[in-house]
Amino acid sequence: MKVKLLLPLLLVSISIFAQEENALQKKKQLETAIQKVQGAKRLKLLDSLATYIYDDTNLECDSILRATITYAIKLDSVNVATKQASNLIDYIAHVSRDFKEGKQIIATMSPLLKKVSSPKLLDHYYINIANMYYYAGDFDASINAYDKASSYATQYKSTTQGLITFRKGVVYVDKGEFGKASLALTEAISFFQKEKDTLKWIDAKGSMSILYSKSGFYKESKKEREEQIELAKTFKSYSNIGVIYFNMAADDNKAGLQTERIANLKLALKSNETSQHKTFFEPIFKSALAVAYAENDSIALAEKIVKALEANSEKYTTNYNEAFYLEAKKSLLFSKKEYKEAIVYGDAYLKLKQKGKQFEEIQLAEKFLFEVYEQIGNNEKALYHFKNYSHIKDSIGNIQKTRVLAYYQTLYETEKRDLTIENQEANIALLDSKNKIQNQWMFFGGSGLLVLFGFVTVTRSRNFAKKEQKNQEKFTQDIINAQEEERTRVALELHDSVGQQLMMLTRKSKNSNDTSMETLAKDTLQNVRTISQGLHPVVLEQFGFTAGINDLINTIDANTELFFTTEIENIDTYLSNQKALHLYRIQQELLNNIIKHAEATSVTIDIRKIKSTIEVTVEDNGKGFDYQQQIKFSKSLGMKSLVERSKIINAKLKINSILKKGTITQLTFPI
Repeated sequence: MKVKLLLPLLLVSISIFAQEENALQKKKQLETAIQKVQGAKRLKLLDSLATYIYDDTNLECDSILRATITYAIKLDSVNVATKQASNLIDYIAHVSRDFKEGKQIIATMSPLLKKVSSPKLLDHYYINIANMYYYAGDFDASINAYDKASSYATQYKSTTQGLITFRKGVVYVDKGEFGKASLALTEAISFFQKEKDTLKWIDAKGSMSILYSKSGFYKESKKEREEQIELAKTFKSYSNIGVIYFNMAADDNKAGLQTERIANLKLALKSNETSQHKTFFEPIFKSALAVAYAENDSIALAEKIVKALEANSEKYTTNYNEAFYLEAKKSLLFSKKEYKEAIVYGDAYLKLKQKGKQFEEIQLAEKFLFEVYEQIGNNEKALYHFKNYSHIKDSIGNIQKTRVLAYYQTLYETEKRDLTIENQEANIALLDSKNKIQNQWMFFGGSGLLVLFGFVTVTRSRNFAKKEQKNQEKFTQDIINAQEEERTRVALELHDSVGQQLMMLTRKSKNSNDTSMETLAKDTLQNVRTISQGLHPVVLEQFGFTAGINDLINTIDANTELFFTTEIENIDTYLSNQKALHLYRIQQELLNNIIKHAEATSVTIDIRKIKSTIEVTVEDNGKGFDYQQQIKFSKSLGMKSLVERSKIINAKLKINSILKKGTITQLTFPI
């Protein structure tokens, strides 16, 4: 049996050795030929040798790439220089990691790029630059380079657009700009689906799942990963399915699902058996499983794995694998109550993570040391590590909440942008339709024989225009409803998370006797509450429209120079929750417009029930505006939302504005 297992390995070794021998022979032949020629012929051979070694062999290629770039620049052959500079930057990004040299190459090539004749060369060149900057941790430079690559890819309609968008999404995830990351990854997934590029589609879904996990959306993350696994199983040549299970296990651990965590780590190891990257991932997956066993009272199983790792120390416990081994070892020692040794490995693990600035891992390392020192009764050390742990935890928590809010804000702003574009396109379409109808009437009016045909055509066009208008109105109303849901969700996030954190900060600052800090904390908390109230009016929800609108007016009255005259009847019994919300938003939008644009000094608000209708009048003494021009040409969604919200509650909206004399807005709807 052993002979049968060794034979394939022996054949593979012989095959690899033969390939390396052939590569060396070809390399020597080309080097000999290069020494015999000069000028263009020499450059051609250098280019061939550099490309061959870079693309087709495992030999070191950096020296020949440098020589080719230098000679190409000497002969002013910018295309060759750019191609090989791109290859060398790629080598630096993935092998040597000498980012200083990479930046020097970029600086050398910069003045020459304007002479490059091929957009494809520049596309690939900037992609490799972007990758290098990403690995160097310079995310802004990476995004900038991807944008340049995209502009060149557009010139020759390259299929690299999807890849560029996907990689930008990955950078945005690591940069913490979750809204932009979500949009980029969604666009990339759509592109890969269209191109039927299943491998990249799976990878993009993996990045989306990481985005959700980092945002704390574990259900969404799990869904993405389950879909990713189904795709990977269907596409049998996908070799990284073990990584998906590994990431699922990490989420299970955060969610406290320990049985699922261990099951997914076992699946990761099983899937890794057939992976082409087995050697790389095996120590990572095994160490993680040992940690899971140790933390769940399976000491014997954890010890068995750790001993296997230590049996092949050079392969499993050094270099890149050291951190994973240290984590497994310290967890095992802690579960065995060998606390002094656990501290040694815990300290080594913490120092290693501090070098890489991996804050989540540093946080957990500090927590581990706190727990160990607490067990041995060293309260001073325990308190020290607990303070470090708490500080990092709070920082990460605040960063995550900020990123989540930014995520929603980006999606909300994008939604607004898309709605503006849709409105503009719809207005153009409706205008074209109306012009078409007028032209048809003129044509058919002069042709008596085609009157009937003209009548039918005009009627169809008019019906089509009406249908398009109704569809556009429905779309706009759906967007408004979606915005309300999003506002509610963001308001609750502000109240439940950021508000609570700021309240704690206010209390701490009060105890610190720092007056300026206390004032800043209080003001910040008040601002957050004001924003939350604006997004989701609690008074309206709890006490009804009449109380809500009075609260809104009182808030504006207290914070502006406007003089209010009000006559507001209690109309709550005549309004459904939806009508109350839309009527409140209409009033809010009108008052915001008065504050921002009208330059008014007084406002009169009259809300009353007259027979079977509700009538609302808002009058100001401001500078007025041209309503017809505003509704036709303004890009602002404010005025359009007034019109659409009025339609939703079946109300008639009438705005009478006279320049320099003020504005009267009247709203009437049945009850």
